[in-house]
Amino acid sequence: MIKSSDAVNAINYHRNESVVVSTSQTLKDWQLVSDQRHLDIDLVDCMDKAPSVGLGISLASQNRKVLVLDCDSTIRTDIGCLTTVGESAPENFVHFVFNDKTFHSTEGLPVRGFDRIDIGAMALGAGYEKSYSFSNLEDLLIGMETVMQDTGPVMVVIDVEFDGYNVSYPDGVSSDSWDRVRESLKDQV
Repeated sequence: MIKSSDAVNAINYHRNESVVVSTSQTLKDWQLVSDQRHLDIDLVDCMDKAPSVGLGISLASQNRKVLVLDCDSTIRTDIGCLTTVGESAPENFVHFVFNDKTFHSTEGLPVRGFDRIDIGAMALGAGYEKSYSFSNLEDLLIGMETVMQDTGPVMVVIDVEFDGYNVSYPDGVSSDSWDRVRESLKDQV
């Protein structure tokens, strides 16, 4: 299992000029490490829509990677997003799902049957080009270079223990970060 703070640090190290769409607990961790907040979309008020927002950006800005930082709890509420992404086949799309092995989002209560679900296999079945799964930090650090070079859509499932329990969401609403990213990309689309 990987600490969520280590996972976001690994992603940030390899992000380059990627747009990052983050939501739920991943957003709390991401805001603390991102060194390019002008390219970050914070989904504070529509948590299960990160893949859809990321897909729209990836289709509109095909010359730039788009990274979606999602959680297993939010992907469960909109599992159909996998088929929409798979059918659209954006080559610049990387979907990270933080698989909460400590059930932080349910206050430590296990979700019955969720341990039998393979999100990576579901993504491949929905049309994603590649799927990776990481449960230890060394493998994630080594694998990130390949992940970022692959043609998407790519699914990356990371088994995590969330460690930023006392971190708050960023101030503002999602539209504030959308405006910030739109301004940063306006001359590049």
